[in-house]
Amino acid sequence: MPTRTADEGAMVDTSAALASLYQGPLAEFITRRRAVVSQLKASGHKDVAARLATAAKPSRAAHLVNQVFWRARPAYDALLDAGMAARAAQQARLLGDGDADLSLTLRLRDQAVQAAVDEALSMASSEAMGIGESLAGPVRASFEALAAHGRDGRLAHGQLVEEVPLPGLQALAGLVLPAGAPPPARRFEIVARQATPEPAVPRAPDPQRLAAEARLSDAQEREALARERRVELERALEAASGELNDAEREFEAARARLASATQAVEAGRTALDAAAREAERRQEALAAAAAAVAAFDTPSNP
Repeated sequence: MPTRTADEGAMVDTSAALASLYQGPLAEFITRRRAVVSQLKASGHKDVAARLATAAKPSRAAHLVNQVFWRARPAYDALLDAGMAARAAQQARLLGDGDADLSLTLRLRDQAVQAAVDEALSMASSEAMGIGESLAGPVRASFEALAAHGRDGRLAHGQLVEEVPLPGLQALAGLVLPAGAPPPARRFEIVARQATPEPAVPRAPDPQRLAAEARLSDAQEREALARERRVELERALEAASGELNDAEREFEAARARLASATQAVEAGRTALDAAAREAERRQEALAAAAAAVAAFDTPSNP
């Protein structure tokens, strides 16, 4: 919100100044915060500077989630909308609406989560942050939690400082009706319907069934996450196996080159020995010829 100092007419947008800290590379956060605080102090906005000086540096996962909010807003908004749709379908199903297509909305939510994760990891690569399970896991968990929260106004979207926790099962607590209580009006509607002349009065949902379905939904989400992590590990194993095969082929090629070089050395040594023996024989023949010539040149006795 804009604030005005007592001695100056200049206005400063506190929210914009704070948001600007979370929009750049993570490695530059402290430097940017120091620069913004110095500028605010120099312009007389000491109170605002004091507030911004306490702005916390986000974790790596929270930083990437923030970057998707600032730099890939369509993917971020699609995630929240898909999460709200899935939540609405779950609550409609729990309230007895058999027409609510829960599997479709859950599938669309999972696709929105994956799209947001892909955007975040792409940004991690551009910042050379190093992508591994220690980073990809918390990023995915935060986006799944954001989908569960939906458009909860209590979350500081774009200014997160740590991983987003799941909302838990508290959201389902309001769906459990006391015995004998009239059913509440539905808060979420999946498909608009024409009112019937004599609407049937829905029965109050069974609390045990609600709890069982909530546990089933949570188990399905955990199973999907485990399946995705298994796929990632299988891909990593496949890549490592490929690297091992390449290294083994290089080793075999090097060993073959070594054997060929060893044979060439042995052949060279054999040829050298033969050349030495041939040179020795030639020297002997030359010495014999020289001796014969000398015998002819020596005068004979009378």
